Amino acid sequence: MSRLRVGVDVGGTFTDIVIWDEGSERLHVLKTPSVPQDPAQGVVRGVQEALNASSADAREIAAFINGTTVEVNTIIQRNGARVGLLITRGFRDVLELRRVRLPGAPSFEADKPVALVPRRFVREVGERLRADGSVLRQIPWDDVERGIRELVQSGIDAVAICFLHAYRNAEHEAAVTTWIAERYPDLYVCASSELWPQQREFERSLITVMNAYIGARMQTYFANLERHLGELGVATPILSTKSNGGVMSAAAAGRAPIQTLLSGPASGLIAALHLARQAGHSHVVTLDTGGTSTDVGVVAGRIPYSTENTVGDFPVVLPSIDVTSVGAGGGSMLWVDQVGALRVGPDSAGSSPGSACYGLGGKAPTITDCHVALGFIAPEDFLGGGFRSSPTSRRDWFRPRRPVRTTVWR
Repeated sequence: MSRLRVGVDVGGTFTDIVIWDEGSERLHVLKTPSVPQDPAQGVVRGVQEALNASSADAREIAAFINGTTVEVNTIIQRNGARVGLLITRGFRDVLELRRVRLPGAPSFEADKPVALVPRRFVREVGERLRADGSVLRQIPWDDVERGIRELVQSGIDAVAICFLHAYRNAEHEAAVTTWIAERYPDLYVCASSELWPQQREFERSLITVMNAYIGARMQTYFANLERHLGELGVATPILSTKSNGGVMSAAAAGRAPIQTLLSGPASGLIAALHLARQAGHSHVVTLDTGGTSTDVGVVAGRIPYSTENTVGDFPVVLPSIDVTSVGAGGGSMLWVDQVGALRVGPDSAGSSPGSACYGLGGKAPTITDCHVALGFIAPEDFLGGGFRSSPTSRRDWFRPRRPVRTTVWR
């Protein structure tokens, strides 16, 4: 039997499937619409179609690697879980204070980024560790019980835990995590000491909150992916690329999805550099435009790494390939604000209903609609002729209006 290597890139609009046959050295490529409600369905459907087209069997798959922008898109569009934060007393405002750095700081009109967790959903716990990890104050369980009860009554879906100096001693965070999991099994719970046990309170808190923000969605995705592919006959372990270019098991990625936050963009940069080197270039700028986000990297001879990437409004301090992601993909919706300025994103039409030119019910104009209208995309050859599109003209597209933005949980 032939040995097949499968690569999957799950985006907010399309899912790309690549199958490499080691025996015949043939490459099979398929693009299929993503399924926002259950991205694993789009992957399995695409893999089945690609296998059928190549007359192959799922049992021949020897390697299966998954990359995705689902996490990045979730944070950029701010449509993740409702998160509550437990933090050491006295540090309730850590997400609001940030590093006291504002974009466009010289301007008196600079907008302050909105935190993923509003201040009223942060609860303080009167525990305290010293800088060396020794216990100064034990956990007051009344604080924990009262705080979680109030957060649950407020409608939270997930809890992030970040106590002072937990990078030295994880005992308090672990105890509270266990307490919550036993009493509220439906809540997604994560602790900073499990994800990024390092100094710097704002960054550690932010990493934990971001993990909780995407955690339940990605845990479900990876679990469904393993189950559905197993039913299809795929016996090889399912791997996910990490933000740093490495790989981890799907099960591990489900427990700590923040490690795969930039998995799709990182994989794209690695592939772009490989192709550039084959063409004789080692210094390149990579541009990866998907349906919801655009990822940019600057390569000077080798893969760039960083511990300070940016996703939307937030710094990401985890070690990763140096890629910057912004909410401006092919499906990003265009709108005109009340002063007449043209705006793009971060909201995306996704795959359902998708851009207006798809003819699936989308009404708002997107970047793809502009490309079709300007002739940059040939409607009859879109996706190799496998997906028909048509120019759409609407006079009311660019009337000044308020944006239809994804609701920020305040």
